[in-house]
Amino acid sequence: MASSGADRRLVLLEVVRRGAQLGLFVLFSAGLWGLTATPLLLPILIPSSTPGRVVGNAFSVMEHMLSEGLAPLLPLAAFIIICSLFGRVLCGWACPFGLVQDILRHARKRPFEVAAHTHRSAIKLKYYVLGACLLVSGTLAISLAAGVGEDYKRALGYFALGPFTVLSPAETLFSLLPGLLIELVEQRPDPRAFMSNLPWFFWARLLVMVSVLVLVAYVPRGWCRYLCPVGALSAIFSRFSLLGLRINTARCDRCGACVRACPMMVRLLDQSPEKISDPECIYCLRCVAACPHGAIRPRFP
Repeated sequence: MASSGADRRLVLLEVVRRGAQLGLFVLFSAGLWGLTATPLLLPILIPSSTPGRVVGNAFSVMEHMLSEGLAPLLPLAAFIIICSLFGRVLCGWACPFGLVQDILRHARKRPFEVAAHTHRSAIKLKYYVLGACLLVSGTLAISLAAGVGEDYKRALGYFALGPFTVLSPAETLFSLLPGLLIELVEQRPDPRAFMSNLPWFFWARLLVMVSVLVLVAYVPRGWCRYLCPVGALSAIFSRFSLLGLRINTARCDRCGACVRACPMMVRLLDQSPEKISDPECIYCLRCVAACPHGAIRPRFP
């Protein structure tokens, strides 16, 4: 009975969360319906070139500012304030590419299970991606500030405006491909000539996007777990998050249902039960719904 009750709670939670994700995506694109707002920077993968958006991708703005030799204080502040207050909750409830991953997890009846030791090593990959992006953008910013960066910027080519942004699967899925489709519909060019004129970088971006989509179809939230630099930077500040989880040890029988339900493979039972603010947690609350004894609750602060 307890198990069936937990299953019902999980289904209800996922319905609510999908509704929130879809609703926020519509709200974030409110300019398409004539609504306008001062763009708000958030640590989520909202494509920077999507028409009608009323929020911005803080990481893309950070890269763009660095490419102009400017100090990215505002986007950095967005990461610090939001993540230190609420952790990575936007990854679980508001990120459009997170919604894509949550939908694709149903592409297979049984997702691929990553071994614990492999997972511990693989989560470091997103920090390497973050470091590489900041190294390129940071050195460009320093060279531009010193007045010697124009040649470096030209040499970077496509990557000058943001090494992550130009390869982001979210940018390709939500901006590049829809824009290409609109161009095909409006101009009706010869398909063979049109395809042959596409630059090599388009195919590189398409390959990255397809590879990521295949990954997340096999591994739930595989992009968030292992590759997303936005998630990596968010995780750094989420260690100090006021929002967390609490386990009632009097109710918990350590059955492991919470760990099995977690798409991020957070080892809840290995942490202090009074306040869990794991940097990998996206606060999707699947652990709360899955617990048959109601032992897990959000905690703030």
